[in-house]
Amino acid sequence: MTYKKPDLTFAQRNGLEPVPPQLKLGVVSSEFRRMTDYYVGLEIQREAKPGVYGSYFRGTWLRVAQDLHVEFFKRSFATFDNEPRKLQGELETAVSGSPVGRLFNLVEFLLHHEGCSAELKSDLARAFTKARLAYRVIDGQVVGIGTDQQAIAFEQAVADTSDARFGAAKTHLIAAGKELSNGGWAGSVRESISAVEAMARNLVPGARKLGVALSALENTGHINGSLKKAFGSLYGYSSNEEGIRHALVFSDEAKVDQADALFMLGACASFVSYLIVRAFDEGHRSTENAR
Repeated sequence: MTYKKPDLTFAQRNGLEPVPPQLKLGVVSSEFRRMTDYYVGLEIQREAKPGVYGSYFRGTWLRVAQDLHVEFFKRSFATFDNEPRKLQGELETAVSGSPVGRLFNLVEFLLHHEGCSAELKSDLARAFTKARLAYRVIDGQVVGIGTDQQAIAFEQAVADTSDARFGAAKTHLIAAGKELSNGGWAGSVRESISAVEAMARNLVPGARKLGVALSALENTGHINGSLKKAFGSLYGYSSNEEGIRHALVFSDEAKVDQADALFMLGACASFVSYLIVRAFDEGHRSTENAR
């Protein structure tokens, strides 16, 4: 049975010790690196097979080890050595000493590889929350989410858009998180608002502009006038700020920063969930009235 340690200790849950602070975007803790190294080490321990001249990989993890050697570490296949202990040492060095971008590339490599176990992938995803990073693993990708509260809104929206009908909105939400993770503030805002556009157009087929879709949703009772006006104002901001809505005029001078991107991601994620809930409620009421 796998031991599931609570994210907070007894002392922290009862106010006897301070809760570790939420880390900022671009920052990873030594705890996260330590846990990542530990979980990868456990996977190697599970997959290494004992032999006469030492342990070795076979089966799916032989391919994982080879792919790491060639695709991630960029080495010639001719230099590959099927020795688990050596690979573990190389991965430990990469985890402990790599900058954030390369570290997350390694994590995503393991999350995406079909040869890695579901247990490893679950452990790696959990490490982000346990270490209180401003990132989460969504659909096998490391995305920026900011605070715990923003993470809740974002994860709820991704779950709400899991229906195939809302696939475009989900794609834009995840893209917004990826842009945030990579420091693309303007790109994140653009993808966040695109998620709302996709959702609104899904509910109002044929609407070519978000304003038209919002008006139609207001008329059908999906949103009230105040919310429509508030979101219209946000959309106006994203349309007017240079480099956000229109990729062709993108420039590094777009006056968008991390705070803007975080706010828009949370606001748009919440609005996407709201539209889905209201659409469901409206459809449910219509069905009940028809009976």
